[in-house]
Amino acid sequence: MSGPPQHGVDLNEIVAYNFRLARELRGWTQEMTADRLERRLGTRLPQASISAIERAFDGEKRREFDAHEIYVFAMTFDLPIVWFFLQPPSDHRPLRNSSEMVSELYGIVFGREDQLDPIYDRLRQIGVDDPTDLVRTIEAISGAPSPARKTSYRERRKEMLLALLDDYSDEVDKAADEVGQFFDHLRQVGVRGFVAERLKDTEYTLGPAARKRHRKATGRTDG
Repeated sequence: MSGPPQHGVDLNEIVAYNFRLARELRGWTQEMTADRLERRLGTRLPQASISAIERAFDGEKRREFDAHEIYVFAMTFDLPIVWFFLQPPSDHRPLRNSSEMVSELYGIVFGREDQLDPIYDRLRQIGVDDPTDLVRTIEAISGAPSPARKTSYRERRKEMLLALLDDYSDEVDKAADEVGQFFDHLRQVGVRGFVAERLKDTEYTLGPAARKRHRKATGRTDG
């Protein structure tokens, strides 16, 4: 797939990205996808509409999805809804109209540690309090069954977050190291020294008075 465009991204674009990823995961053509969606939507989307959905990630036109459409996508591709809200690899753009970054999206999707008790409460409110039922519910929320049949959402959530960190942390650490090296060097040479290095002109290291003396000594006049 082509890389993400260089601008803020909204969740509709993330859904479009994962729609195409789901189709490719299943090995379906766009026509095959339209056939399967028709069975749940009750109406057939032309191949051009499937193509437009996928182009909404890295194309000019936006496509907005409603909650029912995302539910239909999840049922059609036999994937949990959470699949459609996971960020593309190496995407560090800001989320549109937000102070968050796309790379932080998985934490928003799976929830912070202090947000888990309300999830337990909501599950109990809908009658999910038996450990076996809780396992099934959490596995349905978070994806493929856990071989260990975890009985705690906290454990399953940690398992999935660790898997994501295994995939992305080396790249993030590398980027952070490069940024750290840049600022360390900037502190050592200063802004003037940094500009002088890049433009290969030591005059940028001089302040106004020193620059005036330098130009006078070299027979140059201030512009």
